[in-house]
Amino acid sequence: MATGDPLDLLLKFVSTNSKIVDTQWDRRMSPKLLFNPYSESSEEKKLTAHYFLLVSSILEDRIVGFSENARSLLIHLHKTLGNRLFEIRKPHLFQEEIVKCGFYGELGPRKEAIPDILSSVNAFAKEKAERDIIQYSLKFGKPNYLVANIAQNIEAMNGLQKDKVWTYMRWMVRPRPDLQILNHFSPEDLQVPLTRETANVATSVGMLEAASTYLWRDENTLSNARERITRFAKHMFPKDPAKVDYPFFLLGRWLKQKSLNKATLKEALQFFDHLHEVTGQPHAYYHSLGRYKSGWEIKTARTLSRIGIPYGYESISFPLPGDVYTPDFILDKAIEGRRIILEPHYEMTPRQIRKYALFKRTYGHEFMLILLLKNDLISYYNKHNLLSDSVCDDVWPIEFVDLLAEKIRTGTYEHEAGNDGA
Repeated sequence: MATGDPLDLLLKFVSTNSKIVDTQWDRRMSPKLLFNPYSESSEEKKLTAHYFLLVSSILEDRIVGFSENARSLLIHLHKTLGNRLFEIRKPHLFQEEIVKCGFYGELGPRKEAIPDILSSVNAFAKEKAERDIIQYSLKFGKPNYLVANIAQNIEAMNGLQKDKVWTYMRWMVRPRPDLQILNHFSPEDLQVPLTRETANVATSVGMLEAASTYLWRDENTLSNARERITRFAKHMFPKDPAKVDYPFFLLGRWLKQKSLNKATLKEALQFFDHLHEVTGQPHAYYHSLGRYKSGWEIKTARTLSRIGIPYGYESISFPLPGDVYTPDFILDKAIEGRRIILEPHYEMTPRQIRKYALFKRTYGHEFMLILLLKNDLISYYNKHNLLSDSVCDDVWPIEFVDLLAEKIRTGTYEHEAGNDGA
């Protein structure tokens, strides 16, 4: 693993991960956007600028829960409403469609505010920006002037929620993988949005005393914290401080349930640096129940979150001879120096079994692979000699994943050869 000063490792992490596409328009994720955010068409650029102002306006844990839910909700509304999405200014028309989305229960506790917020964005776009936010932005010489104007006109993006506008500005001003639609502004003039995730990183570095709610107690405290993070970012990237924003977001999620100090930060950065060396891929970490493909994956994710074990879901793909393997859950826990991978399954195909065996042969000295299967299937696979030690390190009944997670958390997990489960 790489060693060195945490700040050097952090600089390397940002540089390595600054090309990762934001979750709000990442084309690898489902559901897919209904338009191309990188289009050179002037009409599509206008649509993009309006669309992502809608997204950023609700980008708050208390409102949508995970940020991926903002993506999914706007795509749902775009599919059902078409381009009426950009015209509606009556909240009840939004509410009628929002309650129909299949993940409505996963939205935040203040989800009832969404219709009013989206309506207020459309009112601003029509009445102030005259349906062309790009043209409207030309009235402002610096990003902070436009930020102040948007905040003044959209209540949900004002005061203690002004960082939503700075997130929007990062999307609109920075070059790829951001969108650079408001290209008359300079990235040099952007501020780094203060979010829970960026605050986690800043606290770990020592810039902030704590990543707690006190940062959002008043606008002055909030502004001072944002300015401190931005000054720090400018030391690393003088011409592009907001370059740190999305890498900090990814890293801050990983640090969420950990002690926020330089030692923990260094450990996390060394881990991701090592993964990058092994796989040749940057770190990409999404934590959203909506991305999971099965009920067992949701059960596993909820168990790990409840118990407090940080993890990455489908965050890294490992190259294999003639194949590739993307683990479901890579845990921030190790046994005898090997990181733990949990792989829940209903049933396994022969190809998957061969892939696991190939992964263990290639990376088994670095990672411990634990398969999670239904209890009655474990005996079936064992009877047919499909779960030998060459395939995985252990097999555990998925019905008892909470017990396994607790053993891993407390350091009482013990693996006995033979893959007999719990």
